[in-house]
Amino acid sequence: MEFSYLAQDKSGKRVSAKVDANSLAALITQLKNQGLLPIEVKQVGKVLAKNKNQKILFNPKRKSIKIRELAIFTRQLSSVLSSGVLLNEALATIGQDWHDPYFRKVIADIVYDIRSGKDFSSSLSRFPGCFNSTYIALAQAGEETGNLGNMLANLAKYLEDIAATIQKIKTAIRYPLFILGFFFFTVFVIITFIIPKFTAIFRHANMTLPLLTRIVIGVSEFFIHNTLWIIFGLGVGALVIFFLLKLPKVRFAFDRYKLKIPILGNILMKGLTSRFARTLSILISGGVGLASSLTISAESMNNVYAKSIIEQVKKRVLSGFPLSKELAARNIFRKIFVKMVEVGERTGKISEMLKRNADYYDDELNVAIANFASLLEPALIILIGGVVLIVVLALYLPIFKMSTMKG
Repeated sequence: MEFSYLAQDKSGKRVSAKVDANSLAALITQLKNQGLLPIEVKQVGKVLAKNKNQKILFNPKRKSIKIRELAIFTRQLSSVLSSGVLLNEALATIGQDWHDPYFRKVIADIVYDIRSGKDFSSSLSRFPGCFNSTYIALAQAGEETGNLGNMLANLAKYLEDIAATIQKIKTAIRYPLFILGFFFFTVFVIITFIIPKFTAIFRHANMTLPLLTRIVIGVSEFFIHNTLWIIFGLGVGALVIFFLLKLPKVRFAFDRYKLKIPILGNILMKGLTSRFARTLSILISGGVGLASSLTISAESMNNVYAKSIIEQVKKRVLSGFPLSKELAARNIFRKIFVKMVEVGERTGKISEMLKRNADYYDDELNVAIANFASLLEPALIILIGGVVLIVVLALYLPIFKMSTMKG
């Protein structure tokens, strides 16, 4: 078979040529052995190693599955395929015992498509709520290289890493969220039940109250008399924010601002860097072209501002500029990240260096989340204690005054 390819050598120079190869997998291996990074590979009349129009649009009616469930499915499918079972038989076997009725139906539809002569990746694209652009692109690359089993094994590891990171974040913030919920419950009880009882006592005593007491009573009465308006205002405010964030310019500015928030912005940026590096690594190692890999990796970052940066980088890379220099020019990623990408370009091991980057930032993210949780817990406890102290002082100062007057 005759192929034409566009690749980048270790110095960043673009190389394009037409060659004969037995398969796409053989050609990609040959290019990597020569120290070349494939950007786009084409067979006469067909585009390979390139994802086509796999942009996922939000649709609330689309049903999805949890990422951990998808990881389990992918791991099972990879294991069954590695034992020599045909793809449609492997899917049918897994689908028969799957616990979720919706996903069981999805698997059955995929099996039907494959038996009807449809490609696995094309069938997956019918269910964008379950399989995102990264998943579909890697499945397509696995089919075209004849290495679907190993590709699915790599994809399962990728999904398991993401699921583990999400679980660590949930675990780290679970206790602070409990404390925060307890704080709001405490404030509600104090404002609604405790302060009004003391207010009645003070009014019956007909005495001049201290400033702090008057402020606390005023806040309590405001919330009690305007509860419905407050709830209505919060609801309207939430809706306004929700619809404003649907506007591209507002969402862009908000996503950019999030990355500049002290502590929280650092955590978000580490998470984005890890996701970008891991996705780009697995796509490139799977034979997907660099341009398509950048587009799909940008989609996985879930940040409009970061996506726009990667799209700019992609355009410059296609124009002949090295990836590392374009990443450095945008000043969004840390220097150590860019340096490792540069080393990967020089040595022809960019996929491996990106994976190391992802592992490094996963560790950094876990430490940052743990530190944030350890700071947040005492801060919330101090906040609860401060509110209770203010209320206690406000309510007992008049009592002390009354006892002094009687004495």
